[in-house]
Amino acid sequence: MAVRFWELYEETKEQFRLKIAAGKAGMDTVVSWVHMLEDETIVSRFHGEELAITTGMKADQPGWLLKLVQEMAKDECAGIIINTGMYLQGIPQEVLDWCEIHNFPLLEMPWEMSITELIQAYCMRIIDQKQFEKKIGNAFREVIQGRYAQEDIRQVLGEKYDIEGNFQVFCISVKKTIGDELDYNQAIIKLENLFGLWKGNDKINASYGLIRMEDFLVLILNNRKDKQHMELPRLIMQSFSHFAKEKCFHLGIGPGINHIENLSFSYKRARTAMKMSIGTGKEMIHFDEMGFFKILFSIDDTNLLTSYANEILGPLEEYDEAHGSSYVSTLKSYIKNDRSLMRVAEETFTHRNTVNYRIQNIKRILGCDLSDMDELFPYQVAFYIRDMNKKSI
Repeated sequence: MAVRFWELYEETKEQFRLKIAAGKAGMDTVVSWVHMLEDETIVSRFHGEELAITTGMKADQPGWLLKLVQEMAKDECAGIIINTGMYLQGIPQEVLDWCEIHNFPLLEMPWEMSITELIQAYCMRIIDQKQFEKKIGNAFREVIQGRYAQEDIRQVLGEKYDIEGNFQVFCISVKKTIGDELDYNQAIIKLENLFGLWKGNDKINASYGLIRMEDFLVLILNNRKDKQHMELPRLIMQSFSHFAKEKCFHLGIGPGINHIENLSFSYKRARTAMKMSIGTGKEMIHFDEMGFFKILFSIDDTNLLTSYANEILGPLEEYDEAHGSSYVSTLKSYIKNDRSLMRVAEETFTHRNTVNYRIQNIKRILGCDLSDMDELFPYQVAFYIRDMNKKSI
């Protein structure tokens, strides 16, 4: 939803007599802010996706402009507008060639056009877009919380999205510190850039929304196609690669739904998948592939789950603590290996007769024969819960 360079260009090209000199293919990038730039040293202070405007005051220094655009591209800036006619009569061919090869947008604006007015126009456009995004975000929050019926919400979202089309929700969790905030914001911008390029390459009409919740990010895709369903998770992970490398990125993918009134359905399931992703340490989980864990991770009252596991496994744990045995782990292996004494013996490096002896004692302690899946199921669920709790710490 962020403002892209080509949008700013199309809206103001006649007013400021702008001309694309090179790098047109890179103009689908997000513009986060606009700066006047006459000294290349301040580029290192940029946060990413800034657009710069220069008169080229230092253009008399050989290679200055080429070095400037190279540094800007290295720091992932959005592009540059050069105000020609005073200090710089024309843009050096080597600069044009480099920008064209590297898809770095370079626009030219005549000297008589006001840089101040252009910066004001662009910054106001970015601020207005941020206000609009906030409005969209608030409306989406209402919808995913089940309050779609309000007319004003339908009207706001209907301006940008096909509310009768299909939707899918992705929940992104990043465990970050205060010091990671800049990297986090840059990752979000990268996602918007990659999404924009992906959208442009496929020439589709899909729309998307990004919502910042308290401790995670929600991506909503409207009118996705099958190819996008396969590509988007990869793009998300690519955008947050810094956090993925640190093992602190987790993605939950909800099922596709029709009509925006069902959006809360996909959101709740995407959030459930995200919780499992965090709990298991996996980078990405699809809700539709969660199996029985759909139920466990959908329960918000984790204390209830813990209490159930303690109640089921309590007698064995008390026995292990009193006698120094390992009956709890033996039972877990017994269930895992489909009650095969031989496989339990192999897994635990224990003689088969010893395993049989332990299982008989376990049955006596629990007062249960463990003879079929109906009797084993409560203990299997208890172990699932314990695994969830361990991996969530």
